[in-house]
Amino acid sequence: MKSNFILPALIVFSALVSSSQIKSKNTFLFKIKGSVRNYDKTKIYVHHRWEDIDFTDSANVVNNAFKFELNSAEPNMYWFTTTRDFNAQPNLIFFVDDNHVTVKLKGDSLGASLVEAGQTQKDYLAYKALGVDLMSKQQKLQANFTIATQNRDEAAMNAIQQNYQTLNSDYIERLKNFVKTHNKSAVSGYIIYKELCSPNVPISSAEEALLYLNKSLSGSKFMNLASKKINDIKGTQIGSVATDFSQNTPDGKQIKLSDFRGKYVLVDFWASWCRPCRLENPNVVAAYNNFKEKGFTVLSVSLDSNKEQWIAAIQTDQLAWDNISDLKGGANAAALLYGIQSIPQNLLIDKTGKIIAKNLRGPALEEKLKEFIK
Repeated sequence: MKSNFILPALIVFSALVSSSQIKSKNTFLFKIKGSVRNYDKTKIYVHHRWEDIDFTDSANVVNNAFKFELNSAEPNMYWFTTTRDFNAQPNLIFFVDDNHVTVKLKGDSLGASLVEAGQTQKDYLAYKALGVDLMSKQQKLQANFTIATQNRDEAAMNAIQQNYQTLNSDYIERLKNFVKTHNKSAVSGYIIYKELCSPNVPISSAEEALLYLNKSLSGSKFMNLASKKINDIKGTQIGSVATDFSQNTPDGKQIKLSDFRGKYVLVDFWASWCRPCRLENPNVVAAYNNFKEKGFTVLSVSLDSNKEQWIAAIQTDQLAWDNISDLKGGANAAALLYGIQSIPQNLLIDKTGKIIAKNLRGPALEEKLKEFIK
């Protein structure tokens, strides 16, 4: 039995620049005054992101103390690390607004550190408490499930699984209620973006929560991110125009999904290392050969990370259509965009770019093509 939720996690980004470059008519200055114990390094680092740019600042640690003076364009998420690496773990996430920040860091346990700041940080801590409560209840259910499994008590196992689903549903409702009662907080936009837009949560929950946000958040970072993610997710559902994406072929040519307008296209998520995918490939090849002269093609999106193995599988399986990948393995951007959590999976898209079917296996693909292609 697995959890369907991932508690708030660090957003991962790339380039590093100084936050002094932020320019906005609403920019405010805030100060961080910190102390740190059990720390043997000379610097501490704080990171955030603004308008698709990554920012990192550092401060010297002198006599177990440090301080920052930073600018922010609006209430925003920041995090501490003990190295300059933007993606370093562990990290300590916090939110700032136009109030000063007091920090008590434990160099050997950032997660147990304390950040005191304005109302936005208080909102974030209240939100985190919901997640802690969820995890505690999940752990108890997991322990009971393990016992029931050992005792081969199917009735108890089924009851626990039902309780688990009820717990998850209750968590979604608690998140929506949090957004509703904190509708002017940047944290609420963050919750919609990071949790309610999860593949395991009905998109209607995110849409409902977005309507709760106060107009004062219009144009803000997390409201924009939440709105875009909702639209992207809607574009992965049957009946919607497919959300566009682009990746490269093995020879480096960039191909976009929208390049195939005017054709029926099967977007096929697979990988060279995926045995079920390789067993399904002959069915896709057969459908391609039977319908390629009638306006049908395939766009294979590989979740490979090894380019040579990817190319070898394309050649071995005779995938004579466009093949693309970003070579990020399971973190393939298109797969994440479409909520792909296992492969093989596919989408059938019509000439207008609308998704008309999903996960067509074996003869089902040709049968569906016959319905649309005469």
